[in-house]
Amino acid sequence: MSQSAAVLPFVPPLEQWTAEGRTLGDRERSARSLMWDIGDWWNRGEAYGERAQVVTAADWTGPRHSYCRKLGSVAARFPSVTRVTHLEFEHHALVAPLSDEVATPLLQWCAETDPPHTTHELKTRIQQLWRSKREAELAGKIEQAAQNIGHQVYGVLYADPPWRLEPYSRETGLNRAADNHYPTMTHEQLFDMEAMRTAPGKDCVLFCWATVPMLEDALEWMAEYGFAYRSHCVWVKDKIGTGYWFRNQHEVLLVGVRGEVPAPAPGTQFPSVFHAPVAQHSSKPAAFHEMIEALFPTVAKLELFARAPRADWDTWGAEAETPEGNR
Repeated sequence: MSQSAAVLPFVPPLEQWTAEGRTLGDRERSARSLMWDIGDWWNRGEAYGERAQVVTAADWTGPRHSYCRKLGSVAARFPSVTRVTHLEFEHHALVAPLSDEVATPLLQWCAETDPPHTTHELKTRIQQLWRSKREAELAGKIEQAAQNIGHQVYGVLYADPPWRLEPYSRETGLNRAADNHYPTMTHEQLFDMEAMRTAPGKDCVLFCWATVPMLEDALEWMAEYGFAYRSHCVWVKDKIGTGYWFRNQHEVLLVGVRGEVPAPAPGTQFPSVFHAPVAQHSSKPAAFHEMIEALFPTVAKLELFARAPRADWDTWGAEAETPEGNR
């Protein structure tokens, strides 16, 4: 696809070119399909140094100067022989800033359906490609950072901190406490973790589980290690639990970011509510691993307080049955 403008057979006299522009202005007000015509007309006037003066004059009734320049740039980017005839001008305008290697397949993708993909769908597709590029760049930055500092760092952390929630009575309430099911950590221990200071890369996203009574602590824990809260999703369980104000039936997965991390592209976001059954005490559904893997397929990932090994993840935690679990 050439970047040059269409080769035109002749350049009309300035008076004729001006008259054509006024006529296009009248037609423009009744039809949006004239964008190619206006763009080509503007490019024909390139030979006149005073063309900008013509279209900015007080008595000018044709297309606006800024509009002419915009349509002219797209028409120059796509000469007539390269335009996909059954796609709109706006399709071409959306991909005009992109390289031929990206723009051509996108236009072909739009044209492969009947009716063609809409400009809204094309814009979403461009955003998805851009997000995939940024995700790959993040993976590369994490890999380079690991080489520079001499140990593995990660662009994705997934944590299920073993919060120690004190019951009203240690004599009567410990049978329901987390300590009765797995080792927990004190506030001081969680806020002084060497792994949380050395494992995250400069650009990193943290997915952190929080129970209802420990929500404020979880937000403080994220902030302690430089992660700013961005969003959250909810796991709705098939069994109801205990609680002081309400009987809890959900847990919250917080999302925090530090540095530059791309959010999901439009059309690829997961729903904010997941319904899944309860399994072993405190274990989380695999759907959340799968969600993170879909969002960050190439970025190095570390699961903290892991219960079991998982392919393509490093793990850290007392229950992770891998060598990585003890580092």
